[in-house]
Amino acid sequence: MKILIDLGRRWIIGDLIGSLVMMISMALIRTEVTIERSEIIVVLLMSGLIGLYSALFVYLERAFYQIFLLHFILTVGTVILANWYLLTDKLTLHFDVVYTLSVYFIIWIVMWWWERDERRQINEQIKQRRK
Repeated sequence: MKILIDLGRRWIIGDLIGSLVMMISMALIRTEVTIERSEIIVVLLMSGLIGLYSALFVYLERAFYQIFLLHFILTVGTVILANWYLLTDKLTLHFDVVYTLSVYFIIWIVMWWWERDERRQINEQIKQRRK
């Protein structure tokens, strides 16, 4: 049951991040912002799946870089399939990959920064307890 709750939480977090990235990118790239129902459904499915891919880091006992590579391949593949499904003739495969790399890199920097801050807080608490 704990695993299902964790996977549901990861799906929701993925949807939140994906929806935010979609809105920001639409505001920056498009001159007119209109969202079709199919775009919303695809983004929610794609983002939820990418959120589930983050569970690989918890549940697979492999080297970090192997899981990172698998996560990256699954993420890029999911984004390319989603864009193919939406038949976005404005976008090319090159744009999809570069865009995905950019967003992926930014999200990883934010996650790294967030975890670094949490580790710093935990280390400070440990130091205070030792005194």
